[in-house]
Amino acid sequence: MTTTPTPGRRLLLVPSALLLVGGIAYGSMFSANKMAVDAGMPVMAYAFWQALFASAVLLGASVLLRQPPQVNVKTLRLFVMVAAMGLVGPLLVFASVADRVPPGVLTLIVALIPATTYLLSLILRMDRFRWLSVAGVAVGFAGILLIVLPSGSLESSGAALWVVFALLVPVFAAFNNMLGERLTVPGVSTLGLAGGMFSVATVFLLIAMLASDGFVPITRAGANGIYAVLWATAAQTITYVSFFEIIRRAGGVFFALLNYVVVAAGLVWANILFGEHLSLWVWLAVILVAISLALMNIGTARALKERQG
Repeated sequence: MTTTPTPGRRLLLVPSALLLVGGIAYGSMFSANKMAVDAGMPVMAYAFWQALFASAVLLGASVLLRQPPQVNVKTLRLFVMVAAMGLVGPLLVFASVADRVPPGVLTLIVALIPATTYLLSLILRMDRFRWLSVAGVAVGFAGILLIVLPSGSLESSGAALWVVFALLVPVFAAFNNMLGERLTVPGVSTLGLAGGMFSVATVFLLIAMLASDGFVPITRAGANGIYAVLWATAAQTITYVSFFEIIRRAGGVFFALLNYVVVAAGLVWANILFGEHLSLWVWLAVILVAISLALMNIGTARALKERQG
């Protein structure tokens, strides 16, 4: 006997598929970063080339589909903010630590974005105190302490400091999330938003690359460097189109589920490509971060119901 999906379920079919595809793509980014750095590709050049190719793909698709980015003061402000806080900052941090912190561990950093967003919103009095959400923040950062503090948690003794440095990523993302809600421009298509963001990011990263290393051709790090750039380009393109479309179709609460997929995918990619085996401490951290995400999602969902009620 078969059942016919309800209209509500049908509406979530596309967001659910995008959640899976986008999460798997984003989870692979940490392994691509490691491949690029191991091949000898300078961080700024690696970031620039993938942003350039991603912007070319997205802008080309937006023009073909007649959804080009709208360029005005409001959209330009949105593109600059999202490019700087949501893309360039996290990308440079992750690329900088790619050869110092295992890719699987870095996926847990991404999972702290909801907790960090709520914590900063609470500090800046942009959100209300909620016990479940506060518990989610505490449990999530307790998971990171299990990675940083025990001596046998990471293979390298100096890796703990780089894990702390990588915590800049959820801070960047948190500010991006908070400001993004205020700067959102109605009527901007998903492709237009992603294409505009990557175009602005390309300009930022070109300046940064020229200032730090001069012009670096994509062939500098050989075949593996090129493969890593192309891999990262595909992952970035798929990821951000999926992200924006999920939010447009299903909203922020559903979008938050993506963090579970990113963590799982990142751990699987790292194991398949690099044979990465995590310590017991890190696996305990994975459990705590998963609990943190669950608490954050429940707390957010309840808050939204209260506002709507």
